[in-house]
Amino acid sequence: MTKAYSIPYKKKMIERLTGSNAESARAVSSETGVAQETLSRWLRDANNLPGVSVKKRVRHWPVDQKIRVLAEAAKTPGAELPALLAHEGLLLAELEQWRLALSNDLGGSVLVMRQLRKLERELARKDKALAEAAALIILKKKVDHLWADEDVDTDKESDG
Repeated sequence: MTKAYSIPYKKKMIERLTGSNAESARAVSSETGVAQETLSRWLRDANNLPGVSVKKRVRHWPVDQKIRVLAEAAKTPGAELPALLAHEGLLLAELEQWRLALSNDLGGSVLVMRQLRKLERELARKDKALAEAAALIILKKKVDHLWADEDVDTDKESDG
């Protein structure tokens, strides 16, 4: 037989699960004797209770903090990881999402770096070709100028 809980009691438990000092359903369950599954169901159904509006806690993590937590998690032995996550207020699923995003970003950045090197090589080749073309133009102008001076000299000699 299931025990009926009052709406104020459910609200109080939901506040404990979602408040600023939120506790896990397992911790609240062991303290109150209410089954963890029941607490989790109350949390899922909380918006249906009169006068209760549950907003999911969304914490914006700056990139430097994400990197710090990922580095700490990488150094933390498996048995101590849940304690680290609890201390940081982070779920294992969020940590895994960060790891995946980081590995995808690193994979993408390798491709970007390869493309960048390729473009830099192409730019250097084109700069070299442009410098060579400019040198040829200057030489052509000098040769034309020399030929023009020689034509002027030959005209003076033929006149005089």
